[in-house]
Amino acid sequence: MVEFNDVLLVDDAGEVQVGTPFVEGARVVAEVIEQGRDTKILVFKYKNKTRYRRRHGHRQAYTRVAIREILTHGREAAKTDGDKPTRAPRRRSAPEKKAERADAKPTLVAEAPPSTAAAETTVGTAAAKPRRPALPRKTSQPSTEAKPEAGEGTAAKSARRTRTKKTESGE
Repeated sequence: MVEFNDVLLVDDAGEVQVGTPFVEGARVVAEVIEQGRDTKILVFKYKNKTRYRRRHGHRQAYTRVAIREILTHGREAAKTDGDKPTRAPRRRSAPEKKAERADAKPTLVAEAPPSTAAAETTVGTAAAKPRRPALPRKTSQPSTEAKPEAGEGTAAKSARRTRTKKTESGE
């Protein structure tokens, strides 16, 4: 058990007391639950182009405290002599739940068949998207269609000129 005498502010059902610097006669009674160290934090320092790197780890120590009473105006703490506060009742385990369900009588959820009116309104409001036409498939074999000759079609490309080799003249 730990007692804190330096209390800065007390709120008692909407009645707020602010200390200057501490509230006189106010105390907090607490119980230390555990002491430990937090997870490791890596501190990495790095400076570009100077080959400066420093890695340092740190674990913060902490004390977990449970507040038992907040006393104001010099009231005395209730003597508990090591009595721990009562815990909330535990939930029932799974086997107990199954036994209760087996003993219970089944209840009728709905007497009439479900109505289809609600289903019809929701189905009728959505418009169906038209399907896209199927694309022609590519075949690995050459097609049997006749290709236009060089002079037949108006869209036929002209033949490409052959390149001539450039020569340097001696003069």
